[in-house]
Amino acid sequence: MMTACTDELPTQNYGEGEGRLVLSEVEVKAVVGDVITRASLESDILPKASDFTIEIINNEGSLVKTLEPGTLQCTLSAGTYILKATYGNIETMSTTPAFYGESNVTIAEGGVTTTSITTNLQQAVIHPRISEELIVHFKEYSLTIQQPEGSAVEMPNDRDFFIPGNGSYTLTLSGINQLGENFSYDWQYENLAVRTRYTVECNPDLPSFTMPEQPEGNVWSKFVYITPMTADNMTSHQDIADKVLNNIVYEASSDGITWIPSEIKDGKVIITKLEANTKYTLRSRFGAVCSNNTFEITTESAQQVENGDMESTSTSISMNLYGARGIMYCYHFTGWDTRNEVTTNGAEEVNITNTNAVQWKYCSNTKPINENNSQMAEISTLAFYNGSCGSTIWDTEDGWLKKSILNEVKNNGTVYTGILFTGTFNKSSNTPNLGILHHDRPMSFSFDYSYTPVDGDKCLVYAQILDVNNNPIAQTENFQSEEQSFTRKTLKFIYSDKGSKAYKIIIYFQSGTDTDVSKMRIDDGSGPSPRSTSRVVGSVLKIDNVTLNYDYE
Repeated sequence: MMTACTDELPTQNYGEGEGRLVLSEVEVKAVVGDVITRASLESDILPKASDFTIEIINNEGSLVKTLEPGTLQCTLSAGTYILKATYGNIETMSTTPAFYGESNVTIAEGGVTTTSITTNLQQAVIHPRISEELIVHFKEYSLTIQQPEGSAVEMPNDRDFFIPGNGSYTLTLSGINQLGENFSYDWQYENLAVRTRYTVECNPDLPSFTMPEQPEGNVWSKFVYITPMTADNMTSHQDIADKVLNNIVYEASSDGITWIPSEIKDGKVIITKLEANTKYTLRSRFGAVCSNNTFEITTESAQQVENGDMESTSTSISMNLYGARGIMYCYHFTGWDTRNEVTTNGAEEVNITNTNAVQWKYCSNTKPINENNSQMAEISTLAFYNGSCGSTIWDTEDGWLKKSILNEVKNNGTVYTGILFTGTFNKSSNTPNLGILHHDRPMSFSFDYSYTPVDGDKCLVYAQILDVNNNPIAQTENFQSEEQSFTRKTLKFIYSDKGSKAYKIIIYFQSGTDTDVSKMRIDDGSGPSPRSTSRVVGSVLKIDNVTLNYDYE
């Protein structure tokens, strides 16, 4: 770098034997060696010609005159001199560089002698560099350099710092990290070459890590289990790796802006409060340092069981009851099945003239009823007469006597418990085929119910989740309740396999297990003779508002 000192010289008379010295320029050589390549110092820290102090030395080695900064010309006795240009202090460690150069000059009597000086950097250059990714891990930090017998001098980050080229140095990065812990790291340097820049990457504990594979089975509808990192996923020193692993956060985001952090529940790392059927990005993070990789997931759909409110029904059999007492139906609940096709089997072929069209011989165990301004399923244990409805139970004044009906059914009847379930009923084998397709994993299911049992009976309610091989991966308790007014009940799924995906769901309601006909009563039905709407009834279970719950519980 060339720096001029003057453009015009004043005309003046000199004393006898004198001439004038004019320093026309001071060249500052800003090129320094680098570990990799040559580089230049930043221009804003380089001195101008007017910043130098010029010492004038005669032939005997004596100082003749000193030109303070800003003075670039003077009168001198005719003769030969050495000019020494100095800027900065070679022995001082600072952000100010020290330059020095000299040249020979001869002053002629009565004349003007113009000359220049070339200067060079007289120090080594340390350039510390702390990455922004590391700085965010610090609550506070300082960077210092120190010689063995000297005091520590603070250094700025990512700037050239000038030090003498001899001796030994310790560069120290210290402070308090985001965990509230004190830290200190040292780098040792000695015998540094002048005019050489040493770049120090001050990243001793900047962790680098990857998030391990996240199995598909970890992803549920409203949350995701996280397979946590281990030391194998880290490239840091062991002590740093332990700190990172103890303070790592796993996060999910659907937009890349708002990140939902993980938490520990039941000893598991989990991210909750997710939306169903939504794409998320998963990452791990320590402070401002994120994992080198991410994972894309889509949450399950939080599918509800169809017709959980029991509002959708249809009929497949209709039969006029004897005595114009109405119509008997085989009821079907959309999305569910029952035993109704068995307990109404043969009703379509009944011969009305033989007085067989009665509900105590053909009737739906499970039917819709309206109660509390809501349609629900009534699931009943019923007894059905096996014989023909003839004169043995006929009274000329009262038609079929309810006492006689009850006795005949008890002596010659078949009892069926009422059921409502997800699946299909095999009429030929009189057994349910349990389960319907369902690909989401709930945490529990809830339902409203009331129960009126015969003495000692209990209803039966349970649910299961099956995998693609029809193996159970979750089930609830077998809930058995005694007499109960209308209330809401929740049964939690206990998962034996949290990694497998769901394929089917079974939800099962049964009116009870007691089929002792002697405990059963006759339900009068509507009106007196003929009592074609009467039923022989055991335990009765009413069900409504079946819902699956997907939030983490």
